[in-house]
Amino acid sequence: MFRNLTKKLQEHFQLLEFPKELIEENSLPFKIASNISIKKYNKFLESRKPSGYKLEYNNGDVIIIDVCTEVHEAVVALLQDYFKIPNGGVIINPPILIRGQPFHPSPNADGLDIAPDIAIYPDEAYVSRPPDSGPLNLGPPPSDTMGNSHARIICEVAVSQDDRGLRKKCELWMSQMYATLWRQGFPTRKWHFGTVQKRSNRPTGCNAPGIPAYQINIPISDVFYDPPIPAIGYVPLVSHPAIPDGNFIIDLYEIQQIILKRQPR
Repeated sequence: MFRNLTKKLQEHFQLLEFPKELIEENSLPFKIASNISIKKYNKFLESRKPSGYKLEYNNGDVIIIDVCTEVHEAVVALLQDYFKIPNGGVIINPPILIRGQPFHPSPNADGLDIAPDIAIYPDEAYVSRPPDSGPLNLGPPPSDTMGNSHARIICEVAVSQDDRGLRKKCELWMSQMYATLWRQGFPTRKWHFGTVQKRSNRPTGCNAPGIPAYQINIPISDVFYDPPIPAIGYVPLVSHPAIPDGNFIIDLYEIQQIILKRQPR
């Protein structure tokens, strides 16, 4: 009897399925499975069943940390548009490629696959994919899980996800060699997200577009960053696309307005 019970428990904890009913944001984080192997989790991701959810894998537990609500997707769409601007309207074989939730090997090198909300790649006509960086992991990682060039810029968007989880995910990406964290040009990292402080009428300062303190500036050249790796004999291409110099400018006021306009009335 004890063995039968143990077997049933093992079978139960090996299930990896979403609840049949929609998960409310106020129920997050929501654990959907325990005792799941990395191999089984990766296969679950490959099935694309998680569409509409953001997942976290933690020591065998699989947790829903965010849902792709209309607000979440509106912010993702705007960010993608910002990164498309230097392409100058080119939609077929553009120099800058923007993808949603492509899987990459975790920088922890533990076999886990992870996916950002947005990944920005250089087209391989301008940045060739380097060979295997070898056991010392020299140079930028060679590819995503599909064999494409590794993303050079990664964006994470959190709506219901807590600060701890978001920080953990960003720190994981930052452990990648050559990683740089870009954030708003304000001395502090947080502000009350509306145009006025909570429970008061004092303005936050984020009340119009084009305010440098509420912008994130990322050099366009970072998309094509590809250092030589002498130890493995890799020399990147020197040609670059005819795109303007300067920065991607992400205006946090515009993101703020998208979110505020989608609040319940």
